[in-house]
Amino acid sequence: MPHQLCLRSLLLASLFYLATSQASLHAQETIDLSKATIIIREGELPAAEKVASSILSQEVQKRTGCMWSTSVKAENVFGAKIFLASKSNLPAWKSLIPEAYLSEPVLDKAEGFCVNVQTTSAAPQVWIIGSDARGVMFGVGQLLRQMELLNGKATIAADYHKATSPNKPIRGHQIGYRPRANSWDAWTIDQFDQYFRDMVVFGANCMENIPFQDDDPQPLMKYSRERMNIEFAKLCIKYDLDHWLWVPVEVSLADDVQKADDFLKEQEAFYRICPRLDAIFVPGGDPGHNSSAILLPYLEKMSALVQKHHPKAKIWLSLQGFKENDVEDFYKYLAEHEPKWFGGAVMGPSSPPMEITRQRLPKQYPLRWYPDITHIVRCQYPIPWLDPTWGLTIGREGVNPRPQDYAAIYQNDYRLTDGFLSYTDGIHDDFNKNLWTSMAWDPNRSIQEIASDYASYFFRSDLGEVGTAAIFGLEANLRGPSETNGSVQGTLALWQKMEAQLPKSQTESQTESQRNWRFDMHLFRAYFDAYTQARLRYENKLEADALVVLSQAKQLGVQPAIAAAQKILNQADSDKTHPEWLNKAEQLADRLFEIIGYQTSVPKYGASGYERSCMIDYINYPLNNRWWIEDQLALVSALTDKAEQLKGIRRVVDWENPGMGGYYEAVGHVGKSLHMIKLQNAGDAMRHYYDLPMPTQRNIGPARNKLRMSFHVYHDDLPALKYNALDPKGTYTVKLFSQRESPLQIDGQSAKRIRTGEQFDQVTEQEFEVPASALEDGKLELTWAPLDEKHLNWRQRHYVTDIWILRH
Repeated sequence: MPHQLCLRSLLLASLFYLATSQASLHAQETIDLSKATIIIREGELPAAEKVASSILSQEVQKRTGCMWSTSVKAENVFGAKIFLASKSNLPAWKSLIPEAYLSEPVLDKAEGFCVNVQTTSAAPQVWIIGSDARGVMFGVGQLLRQMELLNGKATIAADYHKATSPNKPIRGHQIGYRPRANSWDAWTIDQFDQYFRDMVVFGANCMENIPFQDDDPQPLMKYSRERMNIEFAKLCIKYDLDHWLWVPVEVSLADDVQKADDFLKEQEAFYRICPRLDAIFVPGGDPGHNSSAILLPYLEKMSALVQKHHPKAKIWLSLQGFKENDVEDFYKYLAEHEPKWFGGAVMGPSSPPMEITRQRLPKQYPLRWYPDITHIVRCQYPIPWLDPTWGLTIGREGVNPRPQDYAAIYQNDYRLTDGFLSYTDGIHDDFNKNLWTSMAWDPNRSIQEIASDYASYFFRSDLGEVGTAAIFGLEANLRGPSETNGSVQGTLALWQKMEAQLPKSQTESQTESQRNWRFDMHLFRAYFDAYTQARLRYENKLEADALVVLSQAKQLGVQPAIAAAQKILNQADSDKTHPEWLNKAEQLADRLFEIIGYQTSVPKYGASGYERSCMIDYINYPLNNRWWIEDQLALVSALTDKAEQLKGIRRVVDWENPGMGGYYEAVGHVGKSLHMIKLQNAGDAMRHYYDLPMPTQRNIGPARNKLRMSFHVYHDDLPALKYNALDPKGTYTVKLFSQRESPLQIDGQSAKRIRTGEQFDQVTEQEFEVPASALEDGKLELTWAPLDEKHLNWRQRHYVTDIWILRH
């Protein structure tokens, strides 16, 4: 209950904050820009300055229907005017620019701009002055995000003023035209053009393509990979985005010289025809397995080839997956060679910590962040203590806006970096992209303001307030035990409120098929969450009822009790709870596939794998222990001895019952691990990653399995567990399920294993004696001796799922 109240308080606080701030905004006087003219300078314009006026006029028209004209002269233009100018190349009408605007300090910094509304003349004027061409373009993005754009209406506060320059020089995202992404492989060039534009509006200045991986054609692809590689470069030229490449070296350089040479030739063939290329990022691992001593000379060869065609392009390298000697060889190489071709280091998943990398990296080399903003489990920045309900159904790549988590993570490390290009594999993290871009521009902006920008610009101008609370609500839905989470239903109500106001799209003139996909994607999550929580409560009640019937097997008879319990469990299929929410989620999934190619299912929409945002494939995945119970009852039915049958049934019924004076916990389950210390803010969790490790969730496909829910989540690095209120004169044992033999210690001493029991899937029952001396103070501390498992894949290492303290 306290957790539920906390979540409700969070939503109410968000709504109150936004209501008061928005009320203040709405009280301001506004000016009418519905019939404005954009004034630009004449002559040949740099790409960013050239496209700025198009972005402004076209995006206003989409949202309002207002058609703005463009002129190179200010005289004889009546009505409101919007002036676009670059301080680095002032227009012929520069004498009209107020001197104070040109004196803004931000205009001495790259990409800086100021936006000023002037109402002293006969008609209102808006001035967007950039320090350079990009500054003009980003100033246009600022204006678009601040105007109120409704059907037939374009206004802005009469006293609006903004002067700003970016905090970080690198701000961008990885965009890969490949089937692994859950949507991009189905897109048209026009859809990518719009997506690049949307990134620019929020301040992105670069993108990273993936040209040499996953090149098998897929049915959803409308173009070849080769063509799209060139189209991406052309879009970077159009919007003046730095064009990066992600180029893993997956060939074994030491063992296959011919393949290594062939890969160089493949690269140069692309570098020769690519119209723009600014940098290449080579991950040291994930994928790739070459030692740094071999990899670095190969990168020098790559650099020579790329600089023949793009002289300013440099090679960047991450230390992902590097062994200790590889890290040392890397820094030794930099110290000895001081390579001019080396652009800088990249910190990504499985890299050494950011602060250590910055300390050791020579000062002349920048450090770029490669944050994973696309996954929520089994990743660089998981949601701490994510309930397995969500890990199983939303999965690794579900729709996942995370305003508070990522703001906290960003604040942890951004001071050490020169910016970021994110790791992302689709549109499900679209909010996160714009959040990171905004924070890299100004780390001091409140996340409420950033979320309001997102909702106002992408949903509708008058939905910033409720949209912000609704986005925060989707993140709050995934905090704490899902069964008691008080955010879920309130969050759905917020999205439904907006849904009622957006029957079609941002303007009433648009057709149903043009409805805003960003809104529908988050609406889909809201319905999905509500249905999933309702189903969890329903299915847990069914399981509890079935266990009550099974507990009466001695009186009812074994087979009648089993049949009655199975009938109860089957109601999850035959009598679904809230089918209207299920239908709504499925309808939205259909719509999202139709309008944006979002693939939430492998069989239905052609997604490349079940881990790739396939929420529909898990929308009815059992959330109780039904499959495990059914398998155990089948084994019981096969027994011939009634006493053994009853014993088997009792084991099913009493699995989570430790008996009088005992304890039970599923150590990875946020709602069933009362003796675990939990940090549920991702920033806090990452700061204390080694002190208070988080549990891991297994990758489970949608097929039927024999797992209990506790087996889906586990701890492979358990902290000390302390138990009080034990009877000093009692007799106790510790029972647990673990993968591999568990090196349990009781009060710091190696525990004596007295029994090894059954194995379920990958975990085995083990029981240990609690010595009388350990009970003298009525307390127990459980720890685990460290194991040398470096030679094992992380999936094969020791972990624990369930623990009992049993009094005999």
